[in-house]
Amino acid sequence: MSIGDRFPLVLSAAADGADWAWAELYRDLSPGVLRFLTSQGAVDPEDCLGEVFVQIVRQVREFRGDEPEFRTWVFGIARSRLIDAWRREQRRPRSTDDDPHTAEWRIPHGDAADPEFLQRAAVDEILAHLGPDQRAVLLLRYLHQFSIGQVATIIGKSEGAVRVIQHRALRSLRRTLPAHRAESAREGDGACA
Repeated sequence: MSIGDRFPLVLSAAADGADWAWAELYRDLSPGVLRFLTSQGAVDPEDCLGEVFVQIVRQVREFRGDEPEFRTWVFGIARSRLIDAWRREQRRPRSTDDDPHTAEWRIPHGDAADPEFLQRAAVDEILAHLGPDQRAVLLLRYLHQFSIGQVATIIGKSEGAVRVIQHRALRSLRRTLPAHRAESAREGDGACA
């Protein structure tokens, strides 16, 4: 989604503290940012999203640019907060996987009969075979429609590195997808027996 021609007015009003402008920016950006954080494995994506918007509020007066540059800037903040969350998680003591309270965040939530939920779960399962940078590049390029240059800015790498990461991720998916399809077909055959 895009704010469009009204973006300079909305951004200026947000910088001046107008609640309506912040509400519009949040409505426009939060679904995509939350999807990005969730797909990247944030342990608590909603909390991370809150941290992203706190930083945006603190730094919005310093931002200069148009709406695509603003989206790039916001996703860059999201990537930084995500990395911070990963680091915090690594410093925490590990719990056992059989503890239902610690393992709950990994359980996909949704109606198993919902085709959209099943499709998202399948995509998440396939993307789980990729590294964090590969997953980020593919999601930013194809789901969020960022250019190579914008993705490079967001993840803090050169455009050449982003192209290499994208190429390797797509090559990995080409190898993974046939195996995933075969496994799904076997599971489907077993369910019908």
